[in-house]
Amino acid sequence: MKAGETQAGRAQRVVVAGMCAAAAFLMMAAIRIPLLPQAPFLTYDPSDAVGLLVGVIYGPATGAMVVFIKDILFLLFLAKGPFGPVADFIAAGTFVAVTAWAFRRGSGPLPSRLLRAAVLGTAARVVVMIPVNFPILALQFGMSPARIARLLWSAIVPFNAIKGAINAGLALVIAEPVARYAAPRLVSAPKPEAVPRSPSC
Repeated sequence: MKAGETQAGRAQRVVVAGMCAAAAFLMMAAIRIPLLPQAPFLTYDPSDAVGLLVGVIYGPATGAMVVFIKDILFLLFLAKGPFGPVADFIAAGTFVAVTAWAFRRGSGPLPSRLLRAAVLGTAARVVVMIPVNFPILALQFGMSPARIARLLWSAIVPFNAIKGAINAGLALVIAEPVARYAAPRLVSAPKPEAVPRSPSC
C-alpha cells in the first residue's frame, strides 16, 4: 500500500488496474498492425496507451501491473508461445514505467509534462529492447546473432520508436479529459504566488 493511501483507495486502484488490463488485452487482440514489411512479426497495437494512462494517474507500478496482466491474458488465450508476451511486457513495461516515473517527477501543464516524459520513456524502450531481442528472436525464430543485428537498425529500433511515439500520442490526446475526471489534481494549475507590494512611501 502506498504511503497515505486508504484501504478503499487501494481497492479502487486494483479494480481500475484490472479493468484497464482487460480493455488493453481486448485492444491487443483486436488490433494488430504490421508496421514494417521486413519484420511482419512486429505488430502495432494501442494497448500501451491504456497502461500509460493508468501509470500517469496511479503511478508507474500500477501502470506496469496493467501491462503485466494484459500480457498474461494474451499468453493464456491467444499467444502461440511465451516469447511474444515476454518481449511485449519488457518493452511496454519499460515504456509505461519510465514515462509515468518521469511524468510524476516533472512539472508544468499536463500535456507538455507528459510529452517530455514520453520522449524519455520511448528512448528507454528503444535502448532496452536492443539486447533483449537477441535471446528472444534466437529462441522464438532460431535467428542467428548476425541476422538479429541486421534487423536491429532496419526494423527493431524503428518499430519500438514508432510504437512508442504513436501510443504516447494517443495518451496525450485523451490524458487531460481522463485526468479531469479521475485525477483533477494533475490538471489543476497551481495558483500564482501573490506579488508582494512595495511599502507605501
